[in-house]
Amino acid sequence: MHTILWRRLDGAGHDACRWQREGGGWSLEGMAVFEAEGVAAALSYRLDCGPDWASRSARVAGWIGARRFDLRLDRQADGRWRIDGCPDPALDGLLDIDLGFTPATNTNAIRRMGLGLRAEAETVAVWLDTEDWKVKRLQQSYSRSGDRNYLYASPQHGYRATLLVDGFGAVVRYPGLWHACAPA
Repeated sequence: MHTILWRRLDGAGHDACRWQREGGGWSLEGMAVFEAEGVAAALSYRLDCGPDWASRSARVAGWIGARRFDLRLDRQADGRWRIDGCPDPALDGLLDIDLGFTPATNTNAIRRMGLGLRAEAETVAVWLDTEDWKVKRLQQSYSRSGDRNYLYASPQHGYRATLLVDGFGAVVRYPGLWHACAPA
C-alpha cells in the first residue's frame, strides 16, 4: 500500500489517496476537500486498474456546494466506455482516466506507460472536466526527463510543467496545482 496527502496550490484544498494491489490489479481511492465554483466541495473517488495499470473503472461521489455529485465510469472488456451506464463511443479505446480535481490519476498513466529515461508518449485520457463536471477526451503527453521527473503537457489548457514523482510513481510536485505534504 502507498499513501499520500497533497495540498492544493491554486486554491484552498487537500487530497488524501492510497494505492493498493487488489484483485489482480490496482486500486486507488481517496478524498478531496477543496474550493470549487466559490463553494466548498468534498468528493470521494475510487479507480480500479488492471495489472498493466490500464483504467477499468472509476466512481466519484460527494457534493459541490448544495449539489450532489455521483459519477460512474466503466471500460468494458472490448474497450468501450460507459458513463453512468450509458455508452459513449467518443471514449472507446482509451486506457487512462484523469479525474481533473486530483493529481492521483496521473500515477496510473505514468505507471501504465513505464517510460524509460528520455522516452516520451502521447495519450488521450477519459477526463472529468471540473469546469462543467462533464466527461471528455483530454490529450496529454509525458516525457521522462529524469529518474523521477516527467515533463507533462496538456495542450488543450496550454499547461506544460515538470512533475516530480516519488519512487512509487505518485506525483509529489505538480507545479502551480499540487504539492505533497505527507508522502508515505
